[in-house]
Amino acid sequence: MSNSSPDSAERPAGSARLSRWRLLIALGGPGRLLAIVALAVITGLTEGVGLLMLVPILQTFGTGDGMFARYVPLGTWSLGALLAAFVGLVATRAVAAGLRQHEGARMTARVVDGLRARALAALVDAEWRHLATMSQAQNRALLITGVDRVWRLLDQGLSAIALVLNMAALAVAAFVLSWQAGLAVAVVGGTIVLLYGRLRRSARQLGEQLGEAYTAIHRRFEEILGALRLFKSFGREDQALGAAASAFGSLRRAEFAFVVQNAVSRAAVQIGGALLLAALVWLAIERWGASPLVILPFVVLCARALPQIQAMQEALQNFAYARPALDEVVGLIEAVEASAEAQPSGASPPRFEQALRLEQVGFAYHGGRGALAGIDLDLPARSSLALVGRSGSGKSTLADIIGGLLSPDSGRMLIDGVALDAAARRAWRTEVAYVQQEAVLFSGTVRDNLLWARPGASEAELAHALESAAAGFVFDLPGGLDCDLGEGGRQLSGGERQRIALARALLRRPRLLILDEATSAIDASAERAIAEAIGELRGTLTILIIGHRGLLTEVADRRVELRGGRIVAAEGERQFSAN
Repeated sequence: MSNSSPDSAERPAGSARLSRWRLLIALGGPGRLLAIVALAVITGLTEGVGLLMLVPILQTFGTGDGMFARYVPLGTWSLGALLAAFVGLVATRAVAAGLRQHEGARMTARVVDGLRARALAALVDAEWRHLATMSQAQNRALLITGVDRVWRLLDQGLSAIALVLNMAALAVAAFVLSWQAGLAVAVVGGTIVLLYGRLRRSARQLGEQLGEAYTAIHRRFEEILGALRLFKSFGREDQALGAAASAFGSLRRAEFAFVVQNAVSRAAVQIGGALLLAALVWLAIERWGASPLVILPFVVLCARALPQIQAMQEALQNFAYARPALDEVVGLIEAVEASAEAQPSGASPPRFEQALRLEQVGFAYHGGRGALAGIDLDLPARSSLALVGRSGSGKSTLADIIGGLLSPDSGRMLIDGVALDAAARRAWRTEVAYVQQEAVLFSGTVRDNLLWARPGASEAELAHALESAAAGFVFDLPGGLDCDLGEGGRQLSGGERQRIALARALLRRPRLLILDEATSAIDASAERAIAEAIGELRGTLTILIIGHRGLLTEVADRRVELRGGRIVAAEGERQFSAN
């Protein structure tokens, strides 16, 4: 019997392309964004009005003639009142600017944390078929450095919005002083922003290079730290250092290129701005007949506007530089949400009291490479089965299907005669415990690692699980169950780590225990201890053993050999001795 994947119809519509900006606004909060924009408007208005107030202040000294007298009349305000109002405007601007920065930082933090949480949740909820083919080094780079670069994008984006609004207020103030000069400032400022479009495009390309460099660094350090024993054994420490230096070289080149680009644009804006200011002052005095004393507010306004034009250009460049990080993070979210597993239905998991059956099961990884074809297999409850075969024969893929991590592309899996659909597959995994080739222990104590599988377990249950896994050595460790294992349990031998991992799996009280090459990386004495422990468990739960050969595969009631993704041999109801 052949059918399409049972998960395909129940996956959420996560494949629709996400709107980057709508997502950022939703994570940060539309209300907070509006508040930030309002504060930026207040900042710009108070600065523009404050600069215009320099005109009536100067007029109190009798310099009221000239072309810059076109402003909102302030009546008979005294000098003291004008100065007090000026100070009030400056104070209002300072408070509004501070609140805008504070709210901007809060919004940015919410967006960054929300992006990281959504990306991680998407990875956790994705189909194992998709996760198994992904580069985890690249995922780590995106979740750590990529999302942090989005912080820079948001910070510079909000700064650009504030600067645009501030420049608009300054442009209005310039028009009030002189429409000719105001128009000139607006045209020149707009021209600068447009002319630097090429630099912004270049900044984005540099940002893409930076993302690639970060991914390379994460991948390189993963390789180096995972192979330290090999590097030292072969005397290739220099090669490890050289590989790391090469990765950092690519990163620094991307960073330094952007620094140089920023320095060039900053110098160009400063020189061009000085020329513009000199030309406008000359025109105002020589051509438009303005009084040198009255022109002071305009000089102050231009002096204030030019650094903001420069800051706006730099903010836009930084925004473009960080933009690829947003595209990469959202791209990751899109990819993994499109392959999300069906959500749990709340139904109870299959009981598995009779038998698990595979009917014509086939499976292929992305790219069309087949892993399994036409698999028919019966696994009676509380029996033990060894899947043997060479590497690449499909053993682990078949185990992942039986354990509920993968769904077959064709055929079906039944438990006690009931086909396992997408929602039931997640529930089925609560009845399965898995022990892989390289034991995974978490930082913390032995107790922490055991309770990770079943938080409510009692002391007696912890002790029983350890004894059942031939891990009684734990009680001789300093502190016993409360012995701190450190990072990954590195202070223990491989066999000791594997036996603690087996105890953790047994503490889960599984109906199906999967041992995937669980003794291939440990010594003979540890293998014998685990094989004897598994032998004692026969008849109490269903055991699936994946391996090439060895004592553990000999414990099983039956053995099935895979070759090229097909069953080529099977041995029926035999009892194999661990001795």
